[in-house]
Amino acid sequence: MGLDPALPRQRTRQTIDEKYLDGADENEARLRFCLDIVDSTKEFASAFKPNQQYLIGWTKKEHLRLTSAIREAGAVSILDYKLGEIADSAESALFHIRECGYDALTFNPLLGNLETAVKLARNKESWLGLLVLTLASNPEAVRFQKNATVSGKPFYMAVAQDIGRFDAEGAVVGATSHVTEVEMKEVRKAIGVERLVLIPGVGAQKGELKVARAAGQNILINISRDIIYSQDPRRKAKDYTSVIHSLIS
Repeated sequence: MGLDPALPRQRTRQTIDEKYLDGADENEARLRFCLDIVDSTKEFASAFKPNQQYLIGWTKKEHLRLTSAIREAGAVSILDYKLGEIADSAESALFHIRECGYDALTFNPLLGNLETAVKLARNKESWLGLLVLTLASNPEAVRFQKNATVSGKPFYMAVAQDIGRFDAEGAVVGATSHVTEVEMKEVRKAIGVERLVLIPGVGAQKGELKVARAAGQNILINISRDIIYSQDPRRKAKDYTSVIHSLIS
């Protein structure tokens, strides 16, 4: 379940209800919205993925309240951070993400320091999982992740092989129209059957579940706006769960 709490003054559609702002500042309003989504959909979600771009301004306190609620719901918290930094900066980001109580985060491999980031994400006290952007759900991914090459192979395949080589927790691969079942299978083969594939693009982006199915087992299908901004998030989550189970199983 993606958590993208947009403010009413931020855009004209798909925003949190004005009721959340009643007697609350904007940080508290966004938090209340996210907590309500967690509570209403926890029966159908194994993970919640808050999007950092929607949470700018939150203190550690707000993050901890959310990650604690996710943990109490029996789910995993994945911060959609898209971290891509040199070692010192990555180490700082990982420290603060740990402090906020997250279990995992998304990682941008463009700078090529995945091996270092994996080592920094792991310590005896708190192990953070890295889910690596491999073939994104946006159309521009064709130019930068499919057409671009590294040592003669598509960029997304070089990344997938690095995920297996450096033992990251998994890949992020969209299920939208520009990602094929063959490409999904190629990524799965490269990263191994034991790793996760986080699959955005289903729902508002009109992604196809048959592409998600090609990833096999150990998958997380991410749905956000189509559920959280519906009139009945619980019902919508239940409906998606039924459809996903019928197609994937």
